[in-house]
Amino acid sequence: MRLPITCLLALSCLAQARAEGPPLDLTSIPFEKLTQTEVITASKLAKQVSDSPSAVSIVTADDIRAYGYRTLADVVNGMRGLYTTYDRRYEYLGGRGFGAPGDYTGRIMVLIDGTATQDNIYNQAYIDNSGLLDLELIERVEYVPGTGSVSYGNNALLGIINIITKRGADFDAVQLAGELSSYGGRKSRLTLGHRFENGVDLLLSASGLHSDGQTHYFPYFDAIGLHGGRAVGQDFESNRRLFAKLEFEGFSLQAAHVSRTKASPTPRRQNAFNLPYYLVDESTSVSAKVDFNIGRDLKSVSRLYLGRYEDRTFRQYVAIDPDEQFRRNQTLGQWWGLDQKFALTRYEGHTLVFGAEYRDDFRQRISSVGLDDHYVERIEYDRLPYTNKTYSLYATDEFAVSKALTANLGVRYDKPHAVDCSVAPCITYASKPAFSPRLAFTLAAGPDTTLKASYSRAFRLPNPNEISASTQSDLYRPERVGAAELVLEQDWSPTLRFTGSIYDYRLGNQRYQASASGAELHDGRSRTRGLEIQLDQLWEGGIKLRASAAWQAARDPEGKQLVNSPRSMAKLNLSAPLWERSCRLGLEAQYLGRRITQELRDDDGIVTREGRPLAGAGLLNLTLSSAQGWRGLNWSIGIKNALNQRYEVPASTVRSDGNGAVLDTMAMDGRHFFVQLSWDAWR
Repeated sequence: MRLPITCLLALSCLAQARAEGPPLDLTSIPFEKLTQTEVITASKLAKQVSDSPSAVSIVTADDIRAYGYRTLADVVNGMRGLYTTYDRRYEYLGGRGFGAPGDYTGRIMVLIDGTATQDNIYNQAYIDNSGLLDLELIERVEYVPGTGSVSYGNNALLGIINIITKRGADFDAVQLAGELSSYGGRKSRLTLGHRFENGVDLLLSASGLHSDGQTHYFPYFDAIGLHGGRAVGQDFESNRRLFAKLEFEGFSLQAAHVSRTKASPTPRRQNAFNLPYYLVDESTSVSAKVDFNIGRDLKSVSRLYLGRYEDRTFRQYVAIDPDEQFRRNQTLGQWWGLDQKFALTRYEGHTLVFGAEYRDDFRQRISSVGLDDHYVERIEYDRLPYTNKTYSLYATDEFAVSKALTANLGVRYDKPHAVDCSVAPCITYASKPAFSPRLAFTLAAGPDTTLKASYSRAFRLPNPNEISASTQSDLYRPERVGAAELVLEQDWSPTLRFTGSIYDYRLGNQRYQASASGAELHDGRSRTRGLEIQLDQLWEGGIKLRASAAWQAARDPEGKQLVNSPRSMAKLNLSAPLWERSCRLGLEAQYLGRRITQELRDDDGIVTREGRPLAGAGLLNLTLSSAQGWRGLNWSIGIKNALNQRYEVPASTVRSDGNGAVLDTMAMDGRHFFVQLSWDAWR
C-alpha cells in the first residue's frame, strides 16, 4: 500500500510541473535580505534579526512543511541547542543544560503572538498535542536564547519561544485537511481565512485528532510478574482545538482552546500496571491588543489577556480500602493581566520602551479525591488553594554609542504578592521585589561581521505544584539565574552564514533533594556552560542547508552532571526541490549525545544508586511534499525515524524491586509514517 501511494504522489509532482510555471522560491533569496526578517520576542518590539542582542533561531511555515513537523515539539527538536523528552504523557522542553524528565517547569517561556501560554499551576509549556495551535496556523517560530525577565518577568530564565500565527489573508480560502499516521492516527481540520475589503482580517479554525496508540512492553514489569510486561490499550490520545483571530487596523482579538485526553502506560503505583490511567487537560487563552500612535514619536501598545488551565487525572488502583479503588486528581488555574507599554523615539539615536504590567492569578487550586468502585467520592485528601498578584514596571533603552556600536540597557521590577489558603486562616506572603537587569552590546565589526555580548539576570517563582511540598519558610523563595553570552555572526558570502555563541549560566536558590540525607533543600547552586554553532547555506535552485552543533557542561548543586542533560547535540536540515520545483524533499538528521538517568532512592529519599549513562542516539526523518498546489490540493508524506533506531530516554520516575530489576528509561517510537492532504476550496 505504501509503494502505490508514493508512486501516485510522484506522478502528482510531474503533473503539477507540467501544469504550472516555476513557483517563487524564497530559499533562493540572499542572506542580506533574509536578515531583514523582523524578530519581536526579545524586546517586545520588531527589530531585525542581526540587531537582536541574542543568536536568534527562526523556523518558518515553509520549514514546518518541508520537514514534516506536526507538533511544536518537532519544531523545537529542529532548533539549535534545544531538545525534548517524552514520558508518554507530555513532551518536556529542555535547553541550555536543563531538561530533567518530568520537570514541568522547562524554564523556557513559550508565547503565542507575544502572550505567555504557560499555565499557573506547573508553569508548563505545552508543546505536544496538548498545545493550543495546529502547526498549519503558524507563520514562524522564533527562539531567542538567554534570559527574558526584563520583558516578560517570571519564568523566562533560559530563553523565549514566540509563535507568530498566520493571518486570514495567508489562507484566503476555506481549507479542508486530513491526516493518517501510524498507530491508528487520524486528524481532520477545517480552516477559514479571509481579508475583507474594509480591511478586517479573519481567521477561524477547528481540528480534531485521535490515535489508538501502541502496546508497550516493559522488561521491568515483566521481571516482577505483572501482565507479562505489556500495557495494552494504555497509549491512546485524542484532542480538539479551536482558534479564532480578528485584526482591524491597530486592533486584534485572539482566542484559542484545546482539550486533550491521553492515556499513560506507566502507573503511579507499581501494582496498578495495565490498569486505567489517563488524564484530561484543557487550556484556553484569550487576548486583545490595541496598537496606535500618540503623535509622531510615541507609540502605545495595550494588551489584555485571560487564561484558564484545568487537568483531571483518573487512575485505578489495586487497593484494599473499598473507598480508594480509584483516584482523581484535579488542578484548576485561572488568570488575567494587563500590559501597557510605550515606545518613545523622540531622542535621536534612542529607542526607549517603558511600561507596566499587572497579573492576577486569582485561582490556583490542587485537589485529590478517592473514589469507590461506583465512582462515588469517598475521601478528600487535600485541597490546596492559592492566589497570586504581581505588579511590574519595566524600561529598556537601545541607543547608538557610535556608528558601529549599539547598547541595550534594561531593567524590570516585579512585586509578587501571594496568598496561601491551604491553612486556616489564610497566610499572605509579600515576597521581596525581584529586579531583572540586562546589559547588551552589538558591534558591527565589519560589513559582514557582527559581535554581540550580553549579561542579564532573571527569576522564577515557585509554582503551586512545588509550594505544596515546601516548608513555610521556603514557600516563596524565587529561583534566580545570572547569564553571560558572547555571539559571533559572520556572513562568509551572500549565501553562507556562520553563527556561534558561548554562554555561562549560574542558577541559585534551586530546589533539589540531597543525595546523602534525602532532605528537600532550596538553596542549591548549579552551573551550565556551553558552545553552539550553526551554518546556513543556500544554493541556486532552491537547495537549503542548516547544520548546527552544541556542547554543554551542566552540573547540579552537588557537582554531578545534570540528569537528562546531553553533553552534545548535532542537527542537520536539508531541503531541495524536485521535478522542476513542483515537489520538495526534506531530510532531517538529529543526534543527541550521552545523558544521565535519574538516581535510585529509597523510601527516605537517600540515593542508593547513582544515575547511569545512556548512549547517544541518532535519528533520520524524511518528508516529501508538494511545493505548489494543483487546483488547491497539497500533500505531504513523511517517515519519522526512518532507520528504525531503537533508543531510550531517562524516565520521569525510577523504580526498583530490590532484587536488581530497575525501570529508569522509557523506550521511544521506532519507524512511523504519516500522510497529509489539504484542499483550498472556494478560494
